[in-house]
Amino acid sequence: MSAEHHDPDCVFCGVDAGTRPARIVARAAETLTLLPLNPVHPGHVLVVPRRHVADIWGLDEATAAAVGTAVLRAAHAVRAAHRPEGLNVIQSSGAVATQSVFHLHVHVVPRFTGDRMPRLWPEAAETDADLLDDSVRRLRAALDSKYE
Repeated sequence: MSAEHHDPDCVFCGVDAGTRPARIVARAAETLTLLPLNPVHPGHVLVVPRRHVADIWGLDEATAAAVGTAVLRAAHAVRAAHRPEGLNVIQSSGAVATQSVFHLHVHVVPRFTGDRMPRLWPEAAETDADLLDDSVRRLRAALDSKYE
């Protein structure tokens, strides 16, 4: 990957450039699959684009497709190697969503009964039907206008 596609201050760009240590599981033309520094448990991997992309909104469709393919491959490898009971695929964009490294990364986390991962979804709550209908209209309009 060329230097113009890297952020010199980014941990994952440093891993790709070979200036930061990492346990690399797979290297493809557009992605890396590696162990996080502090995995939840064995089998937890990260998939990152090799070029610097801060978050999901910075992804182009080709890079998104490459990341998606690498995530699918990682999920199958995790299943084959660790035989989890389930799997979480987690991508957080923005600090409020718990993104702490601002280079897009996708966690592929094997799950086991009683593991130390917290519950990811809140309890169900009633939602105003008018608000949901308004959301559908707004989302359709955004999709029709190509996200403007």
